[in-house]
Amino acid sequence: MSKLKNYLGILILILSLGALYWITGSRTPWHLTSGSGGPSGETVAYLGDVQVANYDRMGFTKALVQYVAPEDAWLVGTERAELFLFDKDGHQLWKRSLGTGKLVSLALTRDGTKAFIGEQSADGNLYCVDARTGDLLWQRKGTDAVGSDAGQRSYPMVAHVAVDKADNVYATVYRFLMNKRGERSYNGRMVSLDAKGGLRYQFPPDEAMDSWVNWCDVSDAAGLAMISTCSYDYRTDMKYGDTIYVLDQQTGKLLHHTLVPPVPPFDNTVMRCSPSFSPDGQYLAGSSSDGRAMLFDNTGKLLWTRVMSKPTLVDDAWINASGRDGVVLPQGVLFTTINTFNRENWQLPTPVEHPGDNSLFVWDLDGKFKYQFRAEGTMEALEFTDKVVACAIGRNVRNHNYKAHGALLVDLDTGKQVQFWPTEGPLQTIAISPDGRQVAGIEAPAVTPEGKILGAYRLHIWKRE
Repeated sequence: MSKLKNYLGILILILSLGALYWITGSRTPWHLTSGSGGPSGETVAYLGDVQVANYDRMGFTKALVQYVAPEDAWLVGTERAELFLFDKDGHQLWKRSLGTGKLVSLALTRDGTKAFIGEQSADGNLYCVDARTGDLLWQRKGTDAVGSDAGQRSYPMVAHVAVDKADNVYATVYRFLMNKRGERSYNGRMVSLDAKGGLRYQFPPDEAMDSWVNWCDVSDAAGLAMISTCSYDYRTDMKYGDTIYVLDQQTGKLLHHTLVPPVPPFDNTVMRCSPSFSPDGQYLAGSSSDGRAMLFDNTGKLLWTRVMSKPTLVDDAWINASGRDGVVLPQGVLFTTINTFNRENWQLPTPVEHPGDNSLFVWDLDGKFKYQFRAEGTMEALEFTDKVVACAIGRNVRNHNYKAHGALLVDLDTGKQVQFWPTEGPLQTIAISPDGRQVAGIEAPAVTPEGKILGAYRLHIWKRE
């Protein structure tokens, strides 16, 4: 009799789940990542548990999101090496596990059908995935470009990916080693692959660079590709110590290289997330960790420099806000700065906040100032439409303003706030549909110095009227 009851209970459970599937039409109707309405009317999808990072910690939680136009859906990559596609209502369409490391970079082909995803892991793979189905099309190991040292936990990272109109891929791969004296040594390279994953070329062709390479870009209009360096531990004997390297897009041949002199108290010029080519390929816009905004021609010749955050000595500490992005738009040349930091040690507090921190700055092509928009927290990521810039507002590690987190839209013509959707935890990345009517961002959990946990690892989708 007891066995019959057990079997009956199992049968009822199966029938109930089957009925739920039939009614909802969802491929994963009882999955934790199904969408739900948020407190501000947005859709929220949970992405699973991740380690809750310290609010003030460097190297914070990673997350990726991009709008996939053919599916009217959102492609999401996580720290757990999971890739999802969610529809505009937050329902999971498919899920794929990739490798064993963190997913750290993402780019789509122009038609939105294929995605290239970079990871940090023992292999440092670059994956090509069908964005519509989640099928893995090919993968390449970053270790082939820069090696690996598992004993020293020196794992390669595919830090950034760019794609040209022929679906050729350009990826920066690097790893570093820390010796007992706390000094870094770098191994960096740019790899170009064709649409099927075949190697087109590497730069340098015969060795890894002894510099940290985080960023690359490509211009079909100019037929050029470029790499910038960001080695915080700089040595005068570095073979690849210049700031910008400009290559022939098709062959990888080095055409130009530029050393941008540093400003005191810095030893070298660091460019982590720029420069980027203008749409016509004639300019490169970049910002540096010393707080400068710069416009170059496409050979790397410096045209003008503007100061966003001048390094300032306050109570025996050099403080400034590091520059990060550089983008040429119809409205002008846009740059960003992040949190105020202490030159001697990023982790140490600063006496005050720099007035140039956490900001968007825009100049016209001739270098005439247009506006500054200052946010309440750092702009972790940007994405553009013709009229607005969408900004993921994350942590302010200096004043701990926990109400700063969220998705911000700024009018590119006026520099005025258009909309803001708050999130409990820091928003780590953002994407916007081309028509500007849908916005998605990923929030990360954080533990405050007081021991309170803010937020969770989750996708937010907001719809604009």
